[in-house]
Amino acid sequence: MTKNLPSQSSSLDDWLCYLESVHPANIAMGLERVAKVANTIGLLDSPSKIILIAGTNGKGTTARCLESLLLAQGYSVGTYASPHLIHYNERVRINGAELDDQFHVDAFDLLEQGRGDTPLTYFEYGTLGALAIFKRHSVDYVLLEVGLGGRFDATNIVTPFASVITTIDLDHKEYLGDTRELVGYDKAGIFRTGTPAIVGDLNIPLTVTDYGHEINAVMHLSGRDFIFKEHAQSFSWQYQAHHFEFAKPSIPCQNAATALTTLAVLDLLPSEALIRDCLANLVVEGRFQQLSSKPMVYTDVAHNAESARYLAKKLANLQDQGFKVHALVAMLADKDKVAVLNEVSPVVDAWCLAGLNCFRGDKVENLAKSMDNVHTSAPIEKYQTVADALDGVLPQLDEKTVLIIFGSFLTVAAAINYWKK
Repeated sequence: MTKNLPSQSSSLDDWLCYLESVHPANIAMGLERVAKVANTIGLLDSPSKIILIAGTNGKGTTARCLESLLLAQGYSVGTYASPHLIHYNERVRINGAELDDQFHVDAFDLLEQGRGDTPLTYFEYGTLGALAIFKRHSVDYVLLEVGLGGRFDATNIVTPFASVITTIDLDHKEYLGDTRELVGYDKAGIFRTGTPAIVGDLNIPLTVTDYGHEINAVMHLSGRDFIFKEHAQSFSWQYQAHHFEFAKPSIPCQNAATALTTLAVLDLLPSEALIRDCLANLVVEGRFQQLSSKPMVYTDVAHNAESARYLAKKLANLQDQGFKVHALVAMLADKDKVAVLNEVSPVVDAWCLAGLNCFRGDKVENLAKSMDNVHTSAPIEKYQTVADALDGVLPQLDEKTVLIIFGSFLTVAAAINYWKK
């Protein structure tokens, strides 16, 4: 049942509750409805140059890297990301900063006055609201993260200055398909004729390049047009005449290389000194984020096989330093839990399973059943919530044990909230 229509004087929380009630589905693929509303209220005629970013993983870190490098050169930048960890305001940043609630309220009120009887999902409201805020601020560049796939995602109504695909792997199989070729084809839907298309994936499906050739997108591909190599403490990146080596950043080197290539293609690459400084100071919440040093606790949003593989490498480095790894896991019901847990299991010395008591969240009993198909002999403890699990496991940690909390954005949010309290 639809809640009462909020007004411009209503709170952001009131608006968010309303937005959740006005469309029967959480996800509704397709561009017709959202494009109609965007055109009605004039959101697609903004002078901002839009970089559209798709990918199974790495969208947030690539966007944060691009944001930092553009801001360092004096450009104004609007960034749209989802989901948020703690507060909705995290989804929209202007020049790296979140905005007061009223900016979001004003944007949603504008949409509600202009949409007529066209239904919009929560994500579509958020996307159009972000575009309204960016237009209001007249930013130089907009970094727009695709929510799901690419071809039929609400963000794909824009005309991008450049399109970026970070990585391609299996996730949201019910919407995007169960092969990398199908997923890649869907993500390649953000390409445009005559427009730069940068692909950072290390094993690019032919469906991506075939579609790019078909529409005459200007493709710049990892392994062909740009390369990067990881070393013990550094990584090197090369694109045409650009060839640099930097200290390893806190984000995956693959995403840093994709961001650098995007700016090089657009003739927006800053000086080597500026790049070095930006990479050294780059911090992305929820991506192997350290919550505590005594005991040593990290949290990570890894929730699919690819992101779990990257997390396992980080944990293996800690094991090599003599640490034992305890893993606290809580996941959403629609994720491939067995695939994720099997990627991490070789580096886990003890498991702590928890439930997520929220929409789409899975119960600890179901997570425990998934462990029956995971290759592990490590001991397992079970708790109903992340907070309960932390109460139980933290007293067990010593100076040679690391706790990693992962499995979902909601898991990370629960961990961060626990620490704040």
